[in-house]
Order: sequence, then C-alpha cells, then structure tokens
Amino acid sequence: MKSKTRFIEPQGKIKKYVKHLIFIFSLIGTLALNSASRSLVESPDISPTPLQVGEKLTYNISWKKIPAAKRTDWIAKEELLNGETVYHIQSEMKTRSLFRVYSFQRQEETYFNPITLSPVRFQNRLQDQKYRATVTVDFREETAEYEKISRPKPKSPEKREAKVIEIPTGTQDELSTLYFLRSKEFELGKAYVFPIIAKGKVQKVTLTVERREIVKSKALGIVKTLVLQTSSGDRFWLTDDERRLPVKAESKIGQLTVKVTLTDVEFTN
Repeated sequence: MKSKTRFIEPQGKIKKYVKHLIFIFSLIGTLALNSASRSLVESPDISPTPLQVGEKLTYNISWKKIPAAKRTDWIAKEELLNGETVYHIQSEMKTRSLFRVYSFQRQEETYFNPITLSPVRFQNRLQDQKYRATVTVDFREETAEYEKISRPKPKSPEKREAKVIEIPTGTQDELSTLYFLRSKEFELGKAYVFPIIAKGKVQKVTLTVERREIVKSKALGIVKTLVLQTSSGDRFWLTDDERRLPVKAESKIGQLTVKVTLTDVEFTN
C-alpha cells in the first residue's frame, strides 16, 4: 500500500499566505505613489471594449506549487442600476480542500458602468474561519457611502461601521479594478496611477508597464502579454491583444512566490 504524503503547515503561516492571496489579484496594498506617474483615469480607453457579458474566467492560486485556492470572475449580465446601464460582475474565491485547516471564502460583486469605467455599487461578503463580514460601497459623484458589518464569532455582537468617503473621479473598488485596467491603453515603460477604495479608505495604486513577454498559458496557449508591475514588486500579465485577458499574477512573500494562473475561459451567453 502506498503511503499518502500529508500537507502540514502551521495555521498562522497559512493564514498569512491566504490573506496575501486576497490582495495580489486586486493589485492593492502598500503601493507607493510615483510623482512621475500618469493618471490612468485620464488615459485613453480601448475601443471596442474587451469586456463581454457572459465572460467567465477561472484561476488557480498556488504557493510552493500547491493549489491553495480557486477564484472565478464572471460578467454575469447587463442591467439597470440607479438609472445607469451596468455590468453585474461576480467573483468568488475560496481555499481548496488541501487547506481545510484554514477556511477562507470571499464573494464579491460590482456593478460596473462599461462607458464611464466606474463602479456604481460594490459588495464583499467575507468568511475567515469563524469571522464574518459584509462590506458595501455605494458610489456617488464625489463621495462613496461605505458600510461594514462584521461579527468576530457566531455568538459575538455585531459590529457596524458606516461613513461617507470623499473620492476622486474614477475611483475603483477591489473587483472593478481588474476590469478598469483591461479597458485602458498602456505605453511600454510608463507608470500610471489611479484611486481605489480598499480597507475603508481611498488608496493610490501605481503601476508600471514593465515589458512585453510571450508566455505559455494553460487556458490560451502561447500568447503575447503586457507585464504590469506594482511599486511593491508584484507583477500582473495581460494579453497584449483585443481581449486583454489576465493570464497570471505573481507576488513574493520573502523567498516564497505566490502565483495566480488563468486555467479556463468560457462564455455563458
């Protein structure tokens, strides 16, 4: 009988890695602002738009070559919200069975205006072990109404945080960021900056178009890509074509590389 190799890792370390995985694909976190950066909000949009209703993208998230989590992003449908025509975009990320020692799940949705490239409403439902939280952001012209309802444990009293945040034009949420980036033109070697609401406040994200690179993708085959790098060193690959599909992302935690890889592309409409 063959012996099975068990995956054993301290829970605290797994928690650290999983929490890092949350932000690598949103390209947020502690990103420095480069004074020479151009405004990505004011940069030209790609025409025609690469975003299509029904597009469903599936990603594998791994570290040490071990599948840690799965993520699915789906432009579910087009609808009206607050008088605007928006794309209802859904995303789910959860740890895989190998990580049962640490359970994490996140369900996000954004209502994204494909013309203005701005979110109208965002919601994030988070389950982190026994911790539960729901974050809702309603975007207005110059402000955003932010609400966070959380419960540390099932029997703990509910905590509520509500505030109005002043936002610059073109401010993104944690999910719309990905679709905003896909809709913009980039110049090789240039740095760009744009605003995003994360962790209850407006942050400035800086990206540099580092290089072009040919990569082998499980979902797409051999493709040409644009490599975007954040000021913290994380990298993000977009296909250098009319689709602008996110092929992969990489981030380092010390000597460890965490990877997000596109594994499947389908269209449900």
